[in-house]
Order: sequence, then structure tokens, then C-alpha cells
Amino acid sequence: MTSVLDSSLQFAEIETLQSQQRYVDAEKLCHQRLEKSSSESIDLAVQLRLRSYLFASLEAQARYAEAQNQLEVAQSILSDVSASYPAQISLPLKLDWLVNQGTLARVQGDYIQAECCFKTAIQLAETQGYSPDSFSVKCLNNLAIVYKYWGRFEAADTLYQALLADLIQQQRESCLEVATIYHNLGGLYHAQRRYTDAEPYARQSYQLHLDLLGPDHGQTVADGAALGAILHGLGQWDEAILYFEAAITFFEQQFGPVHYEIAINLNNLAASLQAKGDFEQAESAYRRTLVIKEALLGSEHPDIAISLNNLASLLQKTGNYVESAELFERAIAVFDATVGPDHPNTQLCRENAANVPSTSSSDSGFYAAKRH
Repeated sequence: MTSVLDSSLQFAEIETLQSQQRYVDAEKLCHQRLEKSSSESIDLAVQLRLRSYLFASLEAQARYAEAQNQLEVAQSILSDVSASYPAQISLPLKLDWLVNQGTLARVQGDYIQAECCFKTAIQLAETQGYSPDSFSVKCLNNLAIVYKYWGRFEAADTLYQALLADLIQQQRESCLEVATIYHNLGGLYHAQRRYTDAEPYARQSYQLHLDLLGPDHGQTVADGAALGAILHGLGQWDEAILYFEAAITFFEQQFGPVHYEIAINLNNLAASLQAKGDFEQAESAYRRTLVIKEALLGSEHPDIAISLNNLASLLQKTGNYVESAELFERAIAVFDATVGPDHPNTQLCRENAANVPSTSSSDSGFYAAKRH
């Protein structure tokens, strides 16, 4: 029987592929290992760990329905693992499942469920005395991400700053975990349009990724794109466009034409093109963003509402008031149903919609191509 300890080498191989963002290769390796269960007696704990890795590879490719299926299969195994193995083996697997469930809930816009999963994982780890630094940082960082997307900015900031202070106190200033927190702090302040506060964190994150991973690593490329979004907010559009275009090219080569990272960078590219006055190319990029997001997330996700708002704002600027008003109406309906009427994005979208002139009016000069 293949045990957890015997499987450490195959786990390391999968982890290496995922760290290189070679998610398709990692997925194939997970399937190969799992298929052996039909001909070999593979430990249930090993199967559960493999499904966790498989979930991560599928989620990274934005294949959310398949990722959900892996969560459900893993849940059916968890009770047997908990009954058959000591806590030192079963507890980390249970915590991984909770973190994965929370991650999927977040990307699907279910922030209440996501918060519940991460808080449950943190509480369970505390009550069981499970406290490796990597788990604590990962779980609290994920909880802060939920708060950011939920519009609970102060709660997210408090968590990030506490995590950063702890890591610096441990003299871990030059590790990837610190780079991740710098990245997320930059993103948090960007979401609040605090671009001057965001830029130093974004640049520190980008530099750490360059130093630790090199310029051609996916995380470095994504970090450059995040810095580009902040540079856009500061009006440095030409430099921002270079980062966005590099990221789009990189992720298309890695994942093909339909992937969430491509949609994010297309959105930001469109915003910078619009700011420069290149409305035709900006509209094309916004429409492609919307197509990709709808293919990945469906039509009722808050990210869809963001893209609808951005495209509507551009069409308003170019005088296409009829379609602009229709898109704002769709965006508001999605925001109301998902994040609620009091969320900053919902309120902003209503303000934008209220300023759309009637089709018989001249251009009012209102310009609010909002980026999120």
C-alpha cells in the first residue's frame, strides 16, 4: 500500500509544477497517480492529498465546475480518513479541504461562505494545536482577500499589516510570503483608489519576485501586471500598457485564449487605452474581457458586473447611450443580487448609470470609466 510518507516524492513533483504555474502538467500527473488506485491499493490519505493538488490545478485554470467536483469527491473521503488515521495526518487534510472550499466560494462570489470556511479552518487549527507558520499565513491571507472583494477594506488591511509585522519580526523579509502580502496590500489600496499608498508595496512585491523567481516566472509577470494597474491609477499609462501586454502574451502562451488572468489584464489594458483616448481598441479589449469572464463565471457573478460597468462607461464616453444604459442596468442587477446594494461597486455603478444622457442629448462630458 502506498502511504503518505512514501508519496512525498510524487507530491514534491506536483508542487514544483504548480510553483512554475504548469497547471496542465500538474493536472495530468495528478490524474496519472489517481488512476493507479484502480490497479493498486493506494492509501486514502494519499488519494485525498492528490485530489487537493488536482483541485488547485483546476481552480488555477478557472475550471470551477471540475474543481467543485473534486471538492465533493474529497468530502466523501474525509470521514473515512478522519476515522482511520491519527490527527497528525487527517487534520492537515481536513484543513486543506476547508481552504479549498473557501477559495472556490470566493472566486464564485459567495463571500459569506468563503469567510465561514477560512474562519472554521483557523478555529479548528487553533483548537487542535496545529500551528505551522505557512498554514497560518495562507489562511489569514485568504481571509483578507475575501474581505477585500467583499468591500470590507479595513478588516483586510488589519489582517495584512499583522501578518507582515509577524513575518518581519521573524526576520523573513525576503521570502515569497512577504512578497504575496506586499502584492495584496498594493491590490487592497488599489481597490480603494489609494494609488500613492499602493505603489511602494507593489514595487517591493515585484522586486522580490524578480529576485526570487526571475523575470519569466508567472508570478513575476502577474506582479508586473498588478504594478501596471497602480501605474494606470497614477496616470502613467504607457508604462502600464507594457506590463499588461506582456502579461496577456505570457498567459495566452500558458493557458490558451480563455483564462481569468487574461481577462484581468485585458480589462486593465482597455482602461489604459481608454485613458489615452484609443477608444476603438479599448472597446475591443473590454468586450473580449466580458466574453472570457462569462465563459468562466457565468452571467451572474460580480466580476461580470464589473466588466459590464467598465464597458458601459466607455460606451457612454463615445456617445453610445442606449447600449451604455442597458449595460449599467444589467450590472446593477448583478451587483444587487450578489454583493448587495450598499457595496461600493454597486453604489458607483448606480452613480455612473445616473449620469448617462438620454439619446437625444449631446455628450455631457461625463467620464467615469471605473476600474476595479
